[in-house]
Amino acid sequence: MLREKHDSLIILVLTSTTGNLGSRILHTILREQLIPPSEIIISSTKPSKVSVVAREAGIDIRQGDYTSPESLASSFRGAEALFLVSFPSASVERWLYHKSAIDAAKAVGVKTVIYTSLMFGGETGLDSIAGVQQAHIKTIEYLTRSGLQYVIVREGIYAEYWSVYAGFQPQKYHKGDSTEIRFVIPNDGPVAWVTTDDLAQGTARILQDYERYIGRTLNLTGPRATSVGDIAKLVEHHTGRKVKVDIVGREEAQRYHKYEKKSLPADKFWVIDSWSGWHDAMAREETAMVDPLLAGLLGRQPSGVEEMAERLFKPE
Repeated sequence: MLREKHDSLIILVLTSTTGNLGSRILHTILREQLIPPSEIIISSTKPSKVSVVAREAGIDIRQGDYTSPESLASSFRGAEALFLVSFPSASVERWLYHKSAIDAAKAVGVKTVIYTSLMFGGETGLDSIAGVQQAHIKTIEYLTRSGLQYVIVREGIYAEYWSVYAGFQPQKYHKGDSTEIRFVIPNDGPVAWVTTDDLAQGTARILQDYERYIGRTLNLTGPRATSVGDIAKLVEHHTGRKVKVDIVGREEAQRYHKYEKKSLPADKFWVIDSWSGWHDAMAREETAMVDPLLAGLLGRQPSGVEEMAERLFKPE
């Protein structure tokens, strides 16, 4: 259902609409008719990659590149609000791209920034030892001092990424394979996993009525917290194979995945370094928080790893 009409159009700029989460949010908005296409601008580094669905809806699609503040300002002009999806990088320096976007938004008269953070960092998201969370912390601190209105949406940990957290496992296991499965990880702890589709649907509904959330931090999580060790038991149940979980610490886990298992090529070793820090944060229970907000937005319980187990773990 479309939101209630205002005296004037409220134009919302969407970023990262070709990405994993952003594309799903856009399609949810259009499929559920949450916001009229006439009230949406898409700012994209590659406008030609924006979906046909968005083009057919008549959405204004503009060139906006994080590395070009001028293009960002041009793509944001005329908008009331900016949905700023975090730049897809594990580097803390990505926060500088976020800073450029916030500055550009302020310069052209945008009043509100809705920013996507992560569910590392415990209750507030601002106390984390995970490297991947540091850019979010710096961005949020800058945004809250910027003078702009803001909404912080903390997106839960994707259930579909369980295989990475479990030590770069294959996304699917094969029928007929009875060998032991080994999870080599630095540490372990509870995670309130949630599916990307549920996050997209919940976030789209926040955007539909973002004004009611101004000044708030919103936590979107799954229905329960499940450790990698718990996931191993689910894998055993669905595959019939023994799963061994080896918790070996950061240095040994990095060495194993770089040089023994060779989980990623050498030019991606920085990913392994970042990944190893996630688990120490998990052990501090930074990712354990379960919040009922997403269930309220969806009108049902969101899905976690358990609800996805048949699809995620059943051998093919």
